[in-house]
Amino acid sequence: MNKTITFSLLFSVITVSSIQAQSIEEVETAMKFEQYDVAKHDLYQLIKVEPNQGKHFFNLGSIHLKENQSDSAMIYFKQGLKATKNFNINNIGIGQLSLNEGKDKEARSKFNAAQIRLPKNDIETYLLVSKAYIESTKPDPEKAMEAAKKAIKANPKRVEGYIALGDAYMADRSSKLATSAYREALEIDKTNPLAKIKIANVFRFNNNYEDALKTLNEVVNEHPDYELVYKELAQTYAAYARFSFDKTKNIQAVSNYAKFHSMIGESVDSDNAYADFLVKVRDFKGLETLMKDKWLSRGDNFKVYKYAAISAYNNGKYDDAYTFITKYFDVQDKPQQIVGVDYLYLGLAEIEKAKKQDGTLDDAKYQLAVANIKKGLDLDKDLASELYEHGLKLFKDEKYAQSYHLFNLGTTNKENENYVYDLYYKANALYLTHNKPLFNNQLQTALSTLDELIKVSPSTHEAYLLQARINLLINTDASKMQAEKAYENFINLLKTKKLINDKELQEAVKESYTYIGVFNKDKNVEKAKVNLDKAAQL
Repeated sequence: MNKTITFSLLFSVITVSSIQAQSIEEVETAMKFEQYDVAKHDLYQLIKVEPNQGKHFFNLGSIHLKENQSDSAMIYFKQGLKATKNFNINNIGIGQLSLNEGKDKEARSKFNAAQIRLPKNDIETYLLVSKAYIESTKPDPEKAMEAAKKAIKANPKRVEGYIALGDAYMADRSSKLATSAYREALEIDKTNPLAKIKIANVFRFNNNYEDALKTLNEVVNEHPDYELVYKELAQTYAAYARFSFDKTKNIQAVSNYAKFHSMIGESVDSDNAYADFLVKVRDFKGLETLMKDKWLSRGDNFKVYKYAAISAYNNGKYDDAYTFITKYFDVQDKPQQIVGVDYLYLGLAEIEKAKKQDGTLDDAKYQLAVANIKKGLDLDKDLASELYEHGLKLFKDEKYAQSYHLFNLGTTNKENENYVYDLYYKANALYLTHNKPLFNNQLQTALSTLDELIKVSPSTHEAYLLQARINLLINTDASKMQAEKAYENFINLLKTKKLINDKELQEAVKESYTYIGVFNKDKNVEKAKVNLDKAAQL
């Protein structure tokens, strides 16, 4: 054979192999950073080069699974089973799809098939099975623990097994056991950045933000080029800001996410994730700047319209918000990609469009808007916390009937951070619209709402005052007795909180003493005199 030809063929094989190896590494990196658009592009190329490598199909299927495209995921997993190399791994993907559908036996069968005749020290399959049990829409943490323990048994010197076990414990909300597993990983590799990040996440889970930040900053000092630590710092500062009601911490959150974004490089998915984070921390000026920067380069990215709408709405540009969000819904050809926040801002923009020139609202348009907001909440209950600010804006504009609907939706999620406020303003809106009731038994609904508020937050003195006033409106013998009791609770709570002499509360205090005094003038003369004297002093 011609030596030149032989050398050329050899060079060609070496070149293809090195490109392929580099691309596989790039795919795994892109997937780690959730840059699925980049990973998919590279995987399509890899499949052309090596169509019999089952792992390429598994990775493609996994990406489509994360993007809620189950049908496409199944197609790739099944294609992967036909490959000649690493085909068994695709059973894990099919198993997770079965789990999602509640077919536990079928899922176990697929996971078992993936584990047939594994090399002695191979832990990757066990790790993937454990991950599948956690990431399923119907997770099974105990099965995830079993798979992680198999990985540890197969190779006890690999930190990944202990980290997977910790993740399984966290999926079961067993934070102490999770910490123990992550610390075992650190016994093997004392500065392992991922293990330390996982421990920081446990601190964050338990609202111990100072220790979480301290641990993450240790990772920064030891591994300043480890990209994921900056994303975790951003998430931790954002959670700390919500927990402490200190919005200044969001500055650090945005700064760290910006660093993470710059380190991993731009892509459609990473830009969208950056935009999602800015929405989460309510940095709408930053979001507007990002969208202006990306508009030309991301013109074919439907989400540009969505983020432009969110930034426009929160920057007071309501007409632009309505234009952009309706455009987003018009061009979106994948309904499964429409999420709760999309419907939320569609509804909010529709509320603004429902406003008439005289300041009133077109009721039909308003009800359509509320229906869309409800769709958003049905998809994502955490959005209830966002509704509070929008409802409060309507309330302050004295649009009590309209604000009621938003506060009412906000009370559908008891985990909502504004749950107590939503309950109070819901009841208050019903009280203030009693002359033009929204429905039958409106005042009784207001009282039951206040009962729930007092149950979850008995130190909210405003609830007792509103409770008294509503009972006075009902105006029955029983309600008048309830009104006296509520006024007394209001006064006693103010004394306990040392607010009885607060200037802003003096009118309400006088109102309370006056009613208690008048109510008791024929029942308890001494009690009546004491309270009326206190009212007179005020």
